[in-house]
Amino acid sequence: MDYLEEEIDELDEGEMDLQMLREDLIGELQAINQYQDHIDSLANEEAVHVLEHIRDDEKEHFAELVKLLQKLDPTQADKLKKEGL
Repeated sequence: MDYLEEEIDELDEGEMDLQMLREDLIGELQAINQYQDHIDSLANEEAVHVLEHIRDDEKEHFAELVKLLQKLDPTQADKLKKEGL
C-alpha cells in the first residue's frame, strides 16, 4: 500500500467513525424522547424517579458524543461555535 492509499483509508475510517458517532447521537435522542414519553405516562412516582435518572444519563451521553464530534470534526466544531454551543 502506498502513501496515497493509506491517506484515503484513513479518511474513509475517519468518516466512518463520524457517521457511527452521529448515529449514536440519534440513538441517544430517541432514548431521551422515549424515556420522557414514559415519564409523562407513568403514575408510579418511584418508576418516574428511576426513569428521570436514566433519561438524564442519556442526556449526559448525548453531551459526551457532541464533545467528541467537536474534537473529531473541525467543521462541526466551527458550526457549533458559531451558534454559541
